[in-house]
Amino acid sequence: MPKTIYFTSLASPWGPMFLAGTEAAICSCQFIAVKDVSNLLDQVQKKHNDALLQENALPLASAVADLKRYFSGEQDNLSHPLDLQGSPFQMEVWSALREIPPGSVATYGEIAARIGRPGGGRAVGQSCGRNPVVLFVPCHRVVAANGGLGGFGSGLSVKEALLLHEGVRLK
Repeated sequence: MPKTIYFTSLASPWGPMFLAGTEAAICSCQFIAVKDVSNLLDQVQKKHNDALLQENALPLASAVADLKRYFSGEQDNLSHPLDLQGSPFQMEVWSALREIPPGSVATYGEIAARIGRPGGGRAVGQSCGRNPVVLFVPCHRVVAANGGLGGFGSGLSVKEALLLHEGVRLK
């Protein structure tokens, strides 16, 4: 029997978000402003091609509650279980990103060095760009070596707002 992946949308201080996953783990969390829901559903379906997609927020209630606590500042890190699909390199990068504490940043090069791939900063940036679960895998905490923000799929203004929300002082 194929698994069911539930999805919903919710409001955040930085714009509407799309959330998808099973009762046990989240597989997608994205800001909708950049991509519409149908594109996000297509991405989920491609990675979980045998899954049934169903719009239903109830099975995602725990993750939604965690996100709302994060939005309000009551919770500073999201440690909900994840169901990630990616290359071995992407999985290493995403795991390293989850170790960056709230209120801190790391450079793309520092992440590459942490996973034993010195000189792999550009590849780390590409993995950040393919992160399917923003906020849960905090790619917004990765910045350029020159002190700039680097990139962010939801826009640099959202990245800056997320970092300020977490108490990062930007140059």
